[in-house]
Amino acid sequence: MTLSNIMNVNVQTVKPGTPAVNARERMKAKKIHHLVVEEDNAVVGVLSARDLGRAARRGREPKRLTVADFMTPRVVTAEPTTSLHRAANLMRGHSIGCLIVMDEGRAVGIVTVADVLDHVNSVRRHRADRQAPPDLHFQVPHKKQHRAGGAW
Repeated sequence: MTLSNIMNVNVQTVKPGTPAVNARERMKAKKIHHLVVEEDNAVVGVLSARDLGRAARRGREPKRLTVADFMTPRVVTAEPTTSLHRAANLMRGHSIGCLIVMDEGRAVGIVTVADVLDHVNSVRRHRADRQAPPDLHFQVPHKKQHRAGGAW
């Protein structure tokens, strides 16, 4: 399985000089969490909803600030032929929520951690040979004292 099989080809882009509040509204309207920041047809950063939220919690007012003030300039990219396993390792190794899929110097897709997890979950759901043995179906007794740190 490669990224070309699961990537979202509807890449939403924004310019660095766009007001941050406009970017946030666009994310809400499109129900997405990442925007690719492009300038002169080159990827210069990624803006995530988390970036905007983190800045808001620190008291920075996004009304007067631009995308460039919040974006992550270090973009991790992959090719459409990159394996799903390699992509997951890249995201985990860089502690990032998405990969920009690039082909011939242009962004052709985006893959998020949610996309990877959705694919893994759908593969497990459809594999009949992965059912749990019947002897593993039991309930653990509930012990409130243990959860609260008290005596058993």
